[in-house]
Amino acid sequence: MDKKLFSPMEIDALGEMMNISLGSSATAVSNLLEHRVDITTPKVTSIKTEDFALGNLEPAMGIEIRYVEGLAGSNIMLLKRSDIKVIVDILMGMETPDEEFELNELTISCVCEVMNQMMGSAATAMSDFLGFRVDISTPHSFELDDLEQFKQEHMPAGADQVVVVRFFLKIEDALESEFMNVMSVDLAKELLKSLGLEDEVSVEGSATAAAPEPAPVAA
Repeated sequence: MDKKLFSPMEIDALGEMMNISLGSSATAVSNLLEHRVDITTPKVTSIKTEDFALGNLEPAMGIEIRYVEGLAGSNIMLLKRSDIKVIVDILMGMETPDEEFELNELTISCVCEVMNQMMGSAATAMSDFLGFRVDISTPHSFELDDLEQFKQEHMPAGADQVVVVRFFLKIEDALESEFMNVMSVDLAKELLKSLGLEDEVSVEGSATAAAPEPAPVAA
């Protein structure tokens, strides 16, 4: 991550916050799918918007969640289309051949319900972590067919960099994969400010600067 934007302490804090919030949401998704779900190992990076790529998540589907209370901005979850199929099949209790699977009104509704449960639980965990209420909007899903169009329509306008958090996703007896969370640098900094991290560093720095000089030794 660009050290000009975030210190190592801030990187760790962001990772821990995302680990707690999304890790705790695995329980809600487990109950919904009736399969054990593990969401672990966040890796936080900051990259130039122009360099952002899907990598092995392509072809992907996006789900955008906007904060409506407590925080400003949005989180975008990016998942493999094939992983979406696995989740939908579990919810519907059936197995759809790859060539027959499509993102229609029913399958999108299923995906949004899973994301609503996941991010709703994550918001609750984040509320406990930050000490104030955090609430989200209803998830909005979209197919990610054109990367440049995605950057123009869903990434912060004029932003040179974005913060990307990658998670490992495991669904018992069904899936081992990863998904990506994308947020603006401003939102990441707001999260850090809400933790009081900047104030803590400032106070520590002031205390160090104000330390008295050693008393002179008497002759």
